Amino acid sequence: MSKFSRRAGLPAHSSIIFIVLLFGMALHGQSDDESIKPVPILTGSSAYFTQVNGGQAQNTPSISPLLLAPIGDKWLVEAKGYYSDTFGQGNAGTYGGTSDYGLLYAQVDYIASRYVTLSAGRFLTPFGIYGERLLPNWIRPLQLTPLIYGVTSDSALGGMLRGGFTAGSSNVNVNYAVYLSSNNTNHILATDRTAGGRLSFFFPRHRLELGVSFQKLLQEDRAHAIGFHSEWQPERLPLTLRSEYVHQTGTYGGGYWIESVYRLSQIPHLQRLELAGRGQQFFAAQNLTPDEILDVGPLATNTSQADAGLNYYFSRDIRGSASYGRQFVLGQNTNIWVIGITYRFLVPLGPSGGAR
Repeated sequence: MSKFSRRAGLPAHSSIIFIVLLFGMALHGQSDDESIKPVPILTGSSAYFTQVNGGQAQNTPSISPLLLAPIGDKWLVEAKGYYSDTFGQGNAGTYGGTSDYGLLYAQVDYIASRYVTLSAGRFLTPFGIYGERLLPNWIRPLQLTPLIYGVTSDSALGGMLRGGFTAGSSNVNVNYAVYLSSNNTNHILATDRTAGGRLSFFFPRHRLELGVSFQKLLQEDRAHAIGFHSEWQPERLPLTLRSEYVHQTGTYGGGYWIESVYRLSQIPHLQRLELAGRGQQFFAAQNLTPDEILDVGPLATNTSQADAGLNYYFSRDIRGSASYGRQFVLGQNTNIWVIGITYRFLVPLGPSGGAR
């Protein structure tokens, strides 16, 4: 399986690489070496970033631990939390800060067959590609999330069915995900009552993925959202081009982003350097009431933004990042600078087992 097919051909969030390792080693152990067994893993990342937005500086240290615990050959328990502390100097010259914490997901997965996996609990909503594949700060090429992130529910509490299969021949791989979420008002586990899914087509020969997503809000204004995504890696270049579009019929509007990432692996002495760029626009919903404007916050205003950044890989687990963005809102231009470092950790919680 190629590097690209693992990244773009499977509809899974960031932990898919570790799931593949865990169960891949388990299957290998059954067929070749019974002494190789999957073990629980504690992984995740810590980071420290400084952001200067319109002249106001904020510092944010954070940590995001992820626990993966396989049970036999068919079951996997996974849970990821986060904690961050954002502090900076206010208008009065004094420093202050706010803490943010929560549980991104805590789910149980059952591999029913090579085509179907069942999940239950709190999980990342399978809409588009950003939330499941690019959200962790040690993975995302640019630290600022796209403007359209938040238009749809990013977490769900309920059940999900997902999988993949080859359509007709090896020229097309199809992957799918459908889910149903309940409403929860807990400040840590907050979710909306929604239903939806995603369908993607991956063309290995062209290293191209195209997909469509749908989400229906089953409460309040019962709005629905439609999304499209694409990802392409040329055969001869260390380049990734990806994009997403989303439109919601309720109070959250819609928009798009287009992103490119180029690893300078073909240039001596610059092989650890990666360049990234993104262009995006957000279009606010029309005729919002004052209460709705207060509720949706920044998503109440048409916004355009361009970002450029670079990442330097000191090692496979340590990465330095810097970026510059220019935001246009109602004719007001704002500069956004971001610089920081991330560290990814990976600790097997059992004896050997080949987790690495």
